[in-house]
Amino acid sequence: MTIWEVMGWYVFTYPLAMSIIWTSAGIYFWWRREKSYSRKPSQWPENWPSVTILVPCHNEEVSIAATCTALQFLDYPDYRVVFIDDASTDNTASIIRRFVGLNPNFHLLRLSENQGKANALNIALSVAVTTSITVVIDADTILLPDTLKYLVYPFLKQPRLGAVTGNPISVNRKNLIEKLQAAEFSSIIGLIKRSQRVLGRVLTVSGCVVAFRTEVLKEVGGFSPYTATEDIDITWKIQKRFYEVWFVPQAVALIQSPATLREYWKQRKRWALGGWHLLRTHKDIFKSWHWRYLYPVYFDFVLGYLWAFCFVFGTLLWAISSIFFHYPLGISPIPAWYGALLSVAGVVQMSVAAFLNYDYDRNLWKTLFWVPWYFVFLFAFGALTVVWTAPKGLFGSLAGAGKWKSPKRVKMEKPDIRG
Repeated sequence: MTIWEVMGWYVFTYPLAMSIIWTSAGIYFWWRREKSYSRKPSQWPENWPSVTILVPCHNEEVSIAATCTALQFLDYPDYRVVFIDDASTDNTASIIRRFVGLNPNFHLLRLSENQGKANALNIALSVAVTTSITVVIDADTILLPDTLKYLVYPFLKQPRLGAVTGNPISVNRKNLIEKLQAAEFSSIIGLIKRSQRVLGRVLTVSGCVVAFRTEVLKEVGGFSPYTATEDIDITWKIQKRFYEVWFVPQAVALIQSPATLREYWKQRKRWALGGWHLLRTHKDIFKSWHWRYLYPVYFDFVLGYLWAFCFVFGTLLWAISSIFFHYPLGISPIPAWYGALLSVAGVVQMSVAAFLNYDYDRNLWKTLFWVPWYFVFLFAFGALTVVWTAPKGLFGSLAGAGKWKSPKRVKMEKPDIRG
């Protein structure tokens, strides 16, 4: 076989193999750990630990009121909310103050200079958190009334638990890119987290909704400002200290996904850059055999980035050779039987995800029509962001990598996820 044939088979077999693994392990997780997990309040304990919810904000005037409103009605006996306004230049702080005046458990911490999300959280962690559990949510995340209990309950059962990540559901589903992401969050991200829990370790918590044991968060030094994705980094720091990270699908959080191609590109570039930072900053796991349980997750991440390079450069070579030399080399992006097979695998995977998430999102099945486009559009887009960010990710300075600019928000409409 030629090198191009090998690359072609890899480009085809890798996503197919991962789809099979995610689907089968996701079903196993649901069968053993999810389907019998009752939602009846009678199972809740009588006493709950105090919780601090941290909400970092930077120019969030469009969405912050909806977040504040939802946080007023959590079904939890003892919680406080600390909004960290990271030098916003809009009306974010003014909107928050209205809610602080009405809710004695709401507090506003204003920073005069932009610190970046990680530093803003660290400041709040050091001066405003005295509870045993710390929950971090994004400024456009809507928690359901029972979400906080589902995030906290596992900490009462497992003393070696360092973090619990929730189940983000994308609720804006009007245009094509929004529908594709709604399918992605459940059929890709949700199944990946289920399968990683079966295999032992989680690649990353969902930064939009995650709970931490506060003493563990402080033990690992808090959040790192030297990465584009502080949620990935904190997950690895916690697991390198031999604490567990769990995924609890019942802890539903409603989120907004990027509504435009431009915002989507910016988000995925940041995710891809954070992946490069992960590979750089946590390669030290191979220095100790004690961290061997993290090897499979690391290698899978490497294989995913290798796939991106094979896809992008193989397709680019095919295009150049076809146009200028009339003798195609590389990897053809035109779907053939393998494209059809990947589409079928995607539909099966999405169907399983829709079934597993039915209790949390009963309208997810409406996105099934768009799943075949996922492999054509989002996989290709993801591969491009990996290649695009490689120079900066591998060789760029990590100083200031955590500086942030909130994506463009829209007002959260009443979500339709319960049917």
